[in-house]
Amino acid sequence: MFNLVKGTHDIILNEADKYTYVEQTLVQFAEFYNFKEFRTPIIESSDLFQRSVGDSSDIVRKEMYTFLDKGDRSITLRPEITAGIIRSIVNNKLLALGDYPVKAYYVGPCFRYERPQQGRYRQFNQFGIEIAGVTSPYRDVEAISFGYFALKLLGFENLKLKINSLGDDESRKNYRDALTKYFASYIDQMCDDCKDRYKLNVLRILDCKVQEDQEIIKNAPKISDYLTDKSKDYFNKVLKSLDELGIEYEIDDGLVRGLDYYSDVVFEFHYTSSKGLSYGALGAGGHYNKLIGEIGGPKDCEGCGLAMGIERLVSVMEDDQLFDNLDDSLDCYVMPLSMEYQSDALNISSSLRLNGFKSEVNLEGKSLKAMFKKANKLNAKFALIIGEDEIKTNSIICKDLSSEQQESVGIQDLIDYLDSHIGSDEEHHHECGCSSNHEGHENCCCHNHENDHHCCHEHGQEHECYNESKKEN
Repeated sequence: MFNLVKGTHDIILNEADKYTYVEQTLVQFAEFYNFKEFRTPIIESSDLFQRSVGDSSDIVRKEMYTFLDKGDRSITLRPEITAGIIRSIVNNKLLALGDYPVKAYYVGPCFRYERPQQGRYRQFNQFGIEIAGVTSPYRDVEAISFGYFALKLLGFENLKLKINSLGDDESRKNYRDALTKYFASYIDQMCDDCKDRYKLNVLRILDCKVQEDQEIIKNAPKISDYLTDKSKDYFNKVLKSLDELGIEYEIDDGLVRGLDYYSDVVFEFHYTSSKGLSYGALGAGGHYNKLIGEIGGPKDCEGCGLAMGIERLVSVMEDDQLFDNLDDSLDCYVMPLSMEYQSDALNISSSLRLNGFKSEVNLEGKSLKAMFKKANKLNAKFALIIGEDEIKTNSIICKDLSSEQQESVGIQDLIDYLDSHIGSDEEHHHECGCSSNHEGHENCCCHNHENDHHCCHEHGQEHECYNESKKEN
């Protein structure tokens, strides 16, 4: 036995279905916004993150998985994906054509060496979008509204959008000066991390989670008092547009985000589960004015984006039973009555899959009772039974496992039959189509007659094994 590496987890079986559902929902919604998929490497040059995320960030200082490869190059497992997306856009000269914006979405794993906790792992999965090459408050709103409505689509109702403005370069310079002056008289009594932040980037002190330091931070200057008129106008346009879209928000002066490349608008989506558990931000993002230039792109190109942690989304959705309607059922379970019909069963199941029906087939020679038990365990909608008579007549028995009605269907009509029955909300009422005498209903296949013996054939030959399956199930 080998144990999992600390901070990692297996995502398997039904849990994997939940991850797939969340990711597919976000991807499909991103495509409605005309975002295009980008897949970038998990490993990048360490310099990429040091320049983009920032040397003063906790991610670079404490959390990156960095190593020297066999060529003595410093390589890092990506702690976030935005930097890699922008590098890809620059490397592929997508901004050189001037056809802005470049709209990208991504899904993939990230790695941070941090303390594992509920909904947070050292290897985690992230979904995100980037809108690169533009400077517009309305593109920022597009990114925010995407995140807001995507979370609504997943079932989150009581969302809290926290938003703030970090201002332009002049605003941030003035604000840093004010913070430096304020914290100067307190820094000796603050934590060691804050002492380092004071030297590297004083804004990072606002991220401190130490309770004693938070009391000092409460009375620190607010960024809103240092915004230039240009930044105020930009921020007000964002807020007005959010009002017009009906998206409620809370202005949070302490929101600065943990990545150094942000400027002007930053935001987070917060949510508390029905169990009262808070997972922090479900999604977050903001505007960046120098990131593209720092990575080698045009200096005048800006952008915005957001990212969501899939683990956190899945955890909260499990808490609030938002997966209850997730359909994990199987359309068909194909059941050959003996080993000699397994090839036919495999051919039929292959045809079903190619026609869009989620199917499984028994190829292990199980008994009829065991096959019905397996079909029920897989939550199959139909059992498709193949026996000697079905091979002779080129037909198959289709049993609806919810209504327990069954009928013989020609192989050539099987796909049309399943099309008309699977996915319908109406009950499957079938008129009797057999030609046998119904007196006593001993040989009837349609199951519409009281006291029938559930035979499987149209022409009066009662099949004992099917009667037994009815008794056993």
